[in-house]
Amino acid sequence: MYFVNWQREVSLEERNGQKVVVKRNKPTKQFHEFLIIYAYSLISLLLFHPSTPLTFSEIIRNEGCEMRKNLRKIGISTPMLLSMSDADLIEEYIEGGDIYRALASGGDVVLAYEAGCITGKLHQAGYTFVDNKAQNYLARGESVIRTDLGFMKKTNSHYSKSMDIGSFLASVMDLDRYGEIAKSFHDGYRSEADSKFSYLSIVIRNVLSTGFSSSSKTTLRNMLLDSRRLIGL
Repeated sequence: MYFVNWQREVSLEERNGQKVVVKRNKPTKQFHEFLIIYAYSLISLLLFHPSTPLTFSEIIRNEGCEMRKNLRKIGISTPMLLSMSDADLIEEYIEGGDIYRALASGGDVVLAYEAGCITGKLHQAGYTFVDNKAQNYLARGESVIRTDLGFMKKTNSHYSKSMDIGSFLASVMDLDRYGEIAKSFHDGYRSEADSKFSYLSIVIRNVLSTGFSSSSKTTLRNMLLDSRRLIGL
């Protein structure tokens, strides 16, 4: 998958003898955030599930220490936040990298299971990630850590939960092992949320996958796979 961080320039640096991830805000950060918020709201209207958009102040607050503390309380790990300013955000470096790359390189699908567990835990707590790409999960051994928290939303809406499920599935649809990965994510989600994937999440997956994919042929093949197992039909 071809993935670019629209909001920030991300680099690995050494500070005080420690590797850290530095995320520097791009000049166009707010404009790109507006596009993501607009797309989220537009899709909600087109699918007849109107949803209130996030504000810019909420995006900033979501990245801070308080939200990370709330996530730890419900059993969701995030990288340690070392500093945050108007110009950049600095986090601890997680050795394993994002789980999309790990899965694309033949990594254990237990990583997708763990991502499903995290998504289910968040939904049970009354929140959603909104931007739930596989690239937003980092691998530390067989455990998984959630990063890029800006678009989190306090809501129990069916649309927002379906966006979380659909965006994760869309982000891995260009992988040959999509079926195996999707099932593992589904099983992890159900272990925490005890609910099946809705038809709406599959529709969102199909809408988003064209923008996420680096291989249209593989994505199309995976899109044509039988989705009945996931939505329980």
